[in-house]
Amino acid sequence: MPAKKLTHKFVKGLQAPDKPIEYYDENETGLILRLSKAGTKTFAYRYRFSGENRRFTIGKFPEVSLSDARAKVRELKVRINDGIDPQAVKKKLKYKPKELTFKELTDIFSKQHLQTLRERTRKEYQRHIDVELLGKHNWGDIPVSEFTSQHVREVLNYKAYEEDAFTSANRIRSTISKIFAFGLKNVGIKLEANPVEHTPVFEQGENVRDRYYTEGEIKELWEFWETKEEPIQSYYKILLLTGQRKMETMQMEWSEINWDKACKRIKVGPDGRPEQEAFLADIWTIPAEKAKNGVETDVPLSDSVKSILKKLKPITGKSKWVFESPVIKGQPLTSVKSTTKKIKETTSVSDFRLHDLRTTLITNMEELLIDDKIIKKVVNHAAEGVTGKHYQWYNYNDKKLEALTRWSWRVQSIISSEKPEIKLHKVG
Repeated sequence: MPAKKLTHKFVKGLQAPDKPIEYYDENETGLILRLSKAGTKTFAYRYRFSGENRRFTIGKFPEVSLSDARAKVRELKVRINDGIDPQAVKKKLKYKPKELTFKELTDIFSKQHLQTLRERTRKEYQRHIDVELLGKHNWGDIPVSEFTSQHVREVLNYKAYEEDAFTSANRIRSTISKIFAFGLKNVGIKLEANPVEHTPVFEQGENVRDRYYTEGEIKELWEFWETKEEPIQSYYKILLLTGQRKMETMQMEWSEINWDKACKRIKVGPDGRPEQEAFLADIWTIPAEKAKNGVETDVPLSDSVKSILKKLKPITGKSKWVFESPVIKGQPLTSVKSTTKKIKETTSVSDFRLHDLRTTLITNMEELLIDDKIIKKVVNHAAEGVTGKHYQWYNYNDKKLEALTRWSWRVQSIISSEKPEIKLHKVG
């Protein structure tokens, strides 16, 4: 290898040789310039470390100038003098394992951990992962090592304050915590601590709220809803009239409404024995994948609900969604926060919450002496016991239709009545 006092002019003027050649710089010990047959000029540093000859590639000329190459050699000499092998460090930095993404972590979590849980809990966790974390908040491609408590706070605050769902926010928090705890213990994810630490648990979500609306409040709310554009007003009305969950209702599709669906009911035959009888009913079927408890349910439509849907059909009927977003065409409503805020500000129901419409239906059905079992069927509470879960083919559509019809009559009576005059009479 010829020694040469390298200069910028010399390096620039080198032409492609017949065979590769290396020049040893006389000014900076260890600096070499390699000239390939293709004419590529590469600076490198040759040195000894632990008794072995080693080579560190610096870079190609002219991207790396001669002065830069000499400066780099001087820097490397300092590191070697400190007992650091620059080539070993370079190899270590070059090898970078593929970052595990949140989606990949949840796939492992689902396969290894969720399968050990009971079905209802497993479905709830998976729904949080698919709908909330991967769906709404696009966590899928985020490397696990980049997560901080701020990522978690954004999800929880959105659920609690934007969607007015404090209890759900706490449940989602628990799911996130378990995912990262599993990753830290079983997968070895690169995080110093679980990012759920130091994030809020909402007290509002842990207090059992026993709130339903009075007749006066129902009338006031209904009148307020009728001032709003479609499909907002119909969404609130159908929540009250059917008692279904807010997100399941938001995602109602026209294809899920079956006009004149064949149903079964039990009646007493001429011989006094129970027998099946077919009847037709207009039904909204909530599929299992949308239902919170993972159980498909039929919601018979009262005349009041059918009237609302028929008025809404010319407005959103060309969409897949019954309650198509007036802001984003082709998508369902995802929030009615602004309307709910106005309800709190402009009506006497300053503590209004969507979930209390469901409680109002349940409370009034109890006052109407509707059997508790039928009420649970109406609002799709999970069946209890082995018999309820596995052996009851009877879906109570006839009884549910009767209950929902009686409730709709009650609502119509409330909203059409005049505010009663209160008179005080002296007794005695």
